[in-house]
Amino acid sequence: MGQRTNYVLVEGGGWRLHYSHWGANRLDVDLLDGPASTTRFIRAQHEVERDDWLDDVWCEGAALVDHDARQLLLFTIHLDGFAHRTALLAVLARTWPGWEIRWAYDGLEDIAAHVGVDRAVVRTAGDGPGGGSAAGPRDMGPLAPAEPDEHDFAVSLSVVDEQGARGYALWVESVLDLLHRGPGLVREVPREARLREFGAVPQCGVHVDRVRRTVAAWTGENLEGQAGARALPGWDGWRWTFWQDEYAAQERASAGAVVFPAVDLAGAVRELTQRFDRLADKDPVASFRAVHEKILQQDPGARPSPWTEAHTVTGPLPGERAALRAVLAALGGVPDDRT
Repeated sequence: MGQRTNYVLVEGGGWRLHYSHWGANRLDVDLLDGPASTTRFIRAQHEVERDDWLDDVWCEGAALVDHDARQLLLFTIHLDGFAHRTALLAVLARTWPGWEIRWAYDGLEDIAAHVGVDRAVVRTAGDGPGGGSAAGPRDMGPLAPAEPDEHDFAVSLSVVDEQGARGYALWVESVLDLLHRGPGLVREVPREARLREFGAVPQCGVHVDRVRRTVAAWTGENLEGQAGARALPGWDGWRWTFWQDEYAAQERASAGAVVFPAVDLAGAVRELTQRFDRLADKDPVASFRAVHEKILQQDPGARPSPWTEAHTVTGPLPGERAALRAVLAALGGVPDDRT
């Protein structure tokens, strides 16, 4: 149980590594108040030795705050779709003025590499809540079509071959669940998954051009070590391109075989504001203690890991919270005078 998170604080030419047991599913909320508030928050988390990283199996989110380069690098697997991520990045661009905001498309590997740590240190094979590494085994069952009202959690697939271009909406765990199938994935796609116009921007997309032998992908999540790869395992002789989060690149490459609507930024910011109001001052350690008290009634001998205490809630200064509220309101969030 937990949503394990690593934080890295870089300043004065050095860096420190911190850990939270509950930070990943609220990482967006903990970054919104800006660099000063986030820095105080990271300092309050449990500091660990610089070789005591999580790995790409168990890490569900991470953030690196580099004061020397004025860069924020982040990822989390706990966002509710592409629109949530779009709203988060739009707000961060305004509450972190003068900072470069970058998504860690290779997850914890990118965070570690930023401070000179070998990517292999955090890379492992296997399955876990973080999704498993790119080299690890994945349980790939039959491909299934996405439900019509769940396009925001689907994966878009576009295929170009001698018959033309066509699009599909698939229900899979992540973009890697398609890429790991190799070129043969096209034969596995059910006909009933055919779709051109999506009702929402999906989580990610894959484009396969069987004529040019090219494969490309974009995502709002992470590729677990494949984003920076020169070639994809299982795609020998194919050219690999990573489009980061540019879903419009798939529309262009497929000649309109898949079409996505524009993200409703104002609506997404309103939902982010509501999420912030629910979580900003909530203490996940206290919540777990309450759950554990109920468990003890059924199992008096139950003893949780001491790491369940590893999260400290901190608060912003009044001016920081007021600045955030102004940004949320300007972007379409519900106006709120609270500081």
